[in-house]
Amino acid sequence: MDARASGSPPEDYDPAINYKSRRASRLTVDEAARLSRSATYHVEINVRNVSPCGFMAECPEAVSIGSYVLLDVPGLGRVQAQVRWQVGSRMGGMFTDPISLSRCEWVGEKTDEA
Repeated sequence: MDARASGSPPEDYDPAINYKSRRASRLTVDEAARLSRSATYHVEINVRNVSPCGFMAECPEAVSIGSYVLLDVPGLGRVQAQVRWQVGSRMGGMFTDPISLSRCEWVGEKTDEA
């Protein structure tokens, strides 16, 4: 099975080498999405903002920081990300590969938040 489909990081993935800056413009959205860790586990979240490198969302359940998840992004499909933080019900994830916001079907407003 493909590592991305299983929610596991690629074998050659090194967080120190693959670190991506958070300086990209963000698209402010308010959209429901599905977050999955495996074929049998998923949770409905509310994505608050998205950038080519990651997303911030409201999540009703605790997620393991450092875990790999799949986020269903309209227009792109399932996108692999690593959970980077969670404070209360808010959580943030970093995409393992940058996404194209022009292909993302979420409608929102661009901001220059860091």
